[in-house]
Amino acid sequence: MKIIFVLILGLAAWVVVAQPRALNTAKETWFHAEITLRPAMDGQAAWVLPFDIMSVQPKGAVRPDMYVANGTERILLAYASATPDGYERYEIPYFPGELVWRRAGRALDGFWIRPDRGEQYPLLLTMGKRPRFALPNPQGSEQPLADRYALRFHHPDQPAAEGNPGIAVLREGEDGIVTGTIMTESGDYRYLAGNRRGNRVHLSTFNGVFAYVFELALLEGGAVRGRQILSATRDQAITGKADPDAKLADPTTLAGLKPGVESLTFSLPHYQSGALFSPELGKPAVIQIMGSWCPNCVDESNAFTQFHAAYPDVQFFGLTFERSAEREQAFAAVDKFVRGLDLRYPILFAGRAERGAVERVLDGLANFSSYPTTIYLDKKGRVRKIYSGFYGPGTPEYEPWLQETTAFIEKLRAE
Repeated sequence: MKIIFVLILGLAAWVVVAQPRALNTAKETWFHAEITLRPAMDGQAAWVLPFDIMSVQPKGAVRPDMYVANGTERILLAYASATPDGYERYEIPYFPGELVWRRAGRALDGFWIRPDRGEQYPLLLTMGKRPRFALPNPQGSEQPLADRYALRFHHPDQPAAEGNPGIAVLREGEDGIVTGTIMTESGDYRYLAGNRRGNRVHLSTFNGVFAYVFELALLEGGAVRGRQILSATRDQAITGKADPDAKLADPTTLAGLKPGVESLTFSLPHYQSGALFSPELGKPAVIQIMGSWCPNCVDESNAFTQFHAAYPDVQFFGLTFERSAEREQAFAAVDKFVRGLDLRYPILFAGRAERGAVERVLDGLANFSSYPTTIYLDKKGRVRKIYSGFYGPGTPEYEPWLQETTAFIEKLRAE
């Protein structure tokens, strides 16, 4: 069962990420997309997020399929409608948000809309496949790009040692194309793509929630410096050094239980029906602390969907913490997430995602730090493991996690 199950999960990851590449027999058109997060102001350059959109025209189809492309990742956009003023609306899967555009000569001009925040940002698509970033001419001797860097993310005025740790795992391909990911102790930034010129390496990702730019400079001795643009108003410095042995904290050590606590209980309403659910004794249980706004929760939910199908004698629950404290108001966002991922295990509404909310729902939990976090219970209801964050299929940690989690669930079942 173990070997077969790992193969099933590997196949699932292929379907999610790689299958659209099989459409290469259809006509493909590539667009270079740019979202202006912040316009030029006060003598400073605009903050621009570049990414790629691939249009695939299947034979006989009336309308092409549109994909956001981040390295090997393909995110299929859902055509929604056309407006009277000529805009086409495409919904971003799983999350609230749309890309809208209309033709302006050979370009497409429009917006990225965030209805959950009441925000929209200018979007421009120009036809043609080219490097994501137009980087300056090289200066100085070229430094090697390491496979792995130990990083610190910090305020520009803060010492790097006081920042938050991270690990960059990067690959350089042909023509200076660079792909990879960056992991932190709360999860990973998923699929990053960009390019290198000289000692400048710029990367970006866009999936409707993650909309980030990483600008790195390679220095002598394996050092790296740069910044991350996180939003229209915030950036942070990056300091690091090549380190093939770089590690983050063990995810099973970050959260724990209060002294004397062995079990965690809850009784929460199903996001849709309102029916109350709680773990039953006699069966192992996997409790996923999540949110419909959480990109790492997408990757973890895809994996748990396969575990849930393979182990019907194990209870799976998703406890979703949302932007709203009311189930009815949060329904649309949760429902889009659940339906888009075809989640078959119960997703329970746990309230608003705010400081202290998780500990209030799961009394006895200590040091909660990240979405997602997963709690494993044995047949007696005792907490056997708490795993903070998630490293998805864009990281080298994913396959080992699949194997370790398979073995751990099988152990709980056999006890």
